[in-house]
Amino acid sequence: MIACIFITVGFKGGAQIGNAFGQYALYSCAFMTSLLNKLVQGGWVPFAISAIFIIITLTWTFGRSKKAQYEATWVVDHNKFEKLVTSTTRVPGICFFCTDLINGVPPIVCHYAELIGSIRKVTVFVTVRTLPVRSVLPSERFNIGKLGPTGVYRCLVQFGYMDIHTMEGDEFTRSVVTAFIDAAENQEEKEMLNAAVLDGVVFVLGRVILKMTEKHRCIKKFLINNLYRFLQKNFRSNVATLKIPPRKQLQVGMLYEI
Repeated sequence: MIACIFITVGFKGGAQIGNAFGQYALYSCAFMTSLLNKLVQGGWVPFAISAIFIIITLTWTFGRSKKAQYEATWVVDHNKFEKLVTSTTRVPGICFFCTDLINGVPPIVCHYAELIGSIRKVTVFVTVRTLPVRSVLPSERFNIGKLGPTGVYRCLVQFGYMDIHTMEGDEFTRSVVTAFIDAAENQEEKEMLNAAVLDGVVFVLGRVILKMTEKHRCIKKFLINNLYRFLQKNFRSNVATLKIPPRKQLQVGMLYEI
């Protein structure tokens, strides 16, 4: 325990500790192979436990990569998105659309617009990220920008792993809108943002379901359609840490056939 504490304090970071651990690879392999002649007597237990966690980890990584690949392939074209915004009814208020996609507009947005039949006058695509640093400065908490059409923005919310996510409900809305107002180009845009907050706020949470088609092998279909879906249902998203009031949430589901 004392040795672990000194190593952690000395290297001061996960990446450095990971690099240092590579020096112990030979020792770890020797320890692992020493169990091979004791599999029958009970040495199979650590192997079985490791196998379970490896399967879970690889399944989650495989599913996330397939989801990212699908969204990158079917990302909404900029011209198509502008046409969607201009041709859809704009209703008063502000909508925070929570998504994992940092660049571009995810396909679930078109699905949402078709289901609801309207888009809020101020629509913000929000992505929450926990960075591999201890803390993020308040001035660097929000990375904001415009997406082209009037009233459409993007906001990347960044936390360190030791930061406390205290942006509950109105506080989160007020902080994000203040950042947009400070970066507004004219008084008309500032008035639009202030009016949108008074007209009502809604948080749209996209719920994506992956489904492997019949053209894939049975093992891959089982991993995605069963195991990954089970993990996904029990996974607590980054957005959940913001403690958004349930009465302001709207969940929109979409099936990704991969």
